[in-house]
Amino acid sequence: MRLALPLSAVTAMSLALAACGDDDEISPLGAASSAGGQGGQGGQGGDDGEGVTPDGKADGAACAVNEDCLGGLCLTEEEFGWAGGYCTRLCDTALLPCGEGSECLPQGSFSLCLKSCEETSDCGRAGHTCVDVTDDGWTMCFGGCDDDAQCKSACDEDSAFCVSTGEICDSAEDEDKDGLQDCEERDCSTKAACVEGVAAACAEATDVSEGGRFTGTTEAGTNLFAALCPGITTSVTGTGMRERVFRFVAPAKGAVQIAATATAPEADFDWYIRESCDDEATLLGCVPAFGPEDAPLELLTEAGQTYFIFIEGKNGMDASYTLDVSFAEEICGDGARVGTEECDDGDAVDDNVCSGECKVNLEPLCAATATLTEATTVGDTSEGTQGVTASCGGEGGELVYRYTPEESGDLTITATPEGHSDVVLYARSDCADQGSELACVDDPFESGWPESITVTGTAGQPIDIFVDSYNAASSGPFTLTITPAE
Repeated sequence: MRLALPLSAVTAMSLALAACGDDDEISPLGAASSAGGQGGQGGQGGDDGEGVTPDGKADGAACAVNEDCLGGLCLTEEEFGWAGGYCTRLCDTALLPCGEGSECLPQGSFSLCLKSCEETSDCGRAGHTCVDVTDDGWTMCFGGCDDDAQCKSACDEDSAFCVSTGEICDSAEDEDKDGLQDCEERDCSTKAACVEGVAAACAEATDVSEGGRFTGTTEAGTNLFAALCPGITTSVTGTGMRERVFRFVAPAKGAVQIAATATAPEADFDWYIRESCDDEATLLGCVPAFGPEDAPLELLTEAGQTYFIFIEGKNGMDASYTLDVSFAEEICGDGARVGTEECDDGDAVDDNVCSGECKVNLEPLCAATATLTEATTVGDTSEGTQGVTASCGGEGGELVYRYTPEESGDLTITATPEGHSDVVLYARSDCADQGSELACVDDPFESGWPESITVTGTAGQPIDIFVDSYNAASSGPFTLTITPAE
């Protein structure tokens, strides 16, 4: 099971923008007229047929109605939650480009122009942020809010959108419709009753730093915390439900493994982890209750590193749980690979597979590659090194095999994990050269399932096969098979 890390605000906003295509009022603006034809919203048609309002505002400017904008479209505060509205236009990167200073954000049939930027100050409006929409430097100004004064009614601090009704912090209701209520809200975090209650709950969190198994229920727990868990759609964990809070403080550099399991089918739960108990912004991820075959979460630590674990009731019922916590210190040379160590062979020799600093020496590793003489073999990635990654991942333990086909043709290579193992499979024509990668596969949504690649083999030419794992906690046993491609 993989820790669901929070997605960026870009994902959530992109989904909201894509929804514009369902709005009948917007649809007519998506059709460009012929050259010199009549524009949309009563504006003069431009040379490219785009409907414009000649004296309208540029993309990214404040607006209240479509007619305010040069592009003929206003993302209003009421509908989108962006304080003061946001001027934009429909676009197509090839047929209907944006004007100077804007870029077209692809969203299928109804893409929109957003103001370009290099840093947040370029956006020039409170509550607006310069966001890297692709993680490779393509940046645009996204709207929102960060203060009630920017909005007609209130700014929801959890979603960073304007809302029609602000949160009342002691009503047991979700007035701003963000899935949270009362002290679970950032909007309520400065209220005296919430501050005192949260501080007390954090101070009284159960200390699990010594490790072990902890069992109980949330029946007598607090009702002060919840988490917004981003994904394809944002979900809420623990709203209006009681929770138990646990604190882990690392005694040294190393790794902590954590697993939470429901002890009764009718008492299922979700749980999440923060680095700071009273700061929602430090959320690391949200996880459903574990099953017996799921690998524990593994989190790296430095001495004094603190993690807070929250177990919340679900579906209106209290949770019944077992929480398992174990810690291993990272000591290079003790023969146990832990934390950031790529390997640990128990010695301080530098010129073998594992260096004296517990880093993998790739050339000796490749020279020691196991030769496959059979079409099927078994192995365990937890017994390998942890210093090689590929284009699709592989942060855990790996084993490397060399296979030389007797005949030329396509080959299907399959790694089938056992237990909680989560394999990443890839092949290279040169073990030590990442640029010689032939294929790589890791299903990002399904862990514990077989992974297969198909490569073209040449008679007498070796292929280096890496059976890797998603992370250290998901290393484990597997079966590797090689067959002619069908």
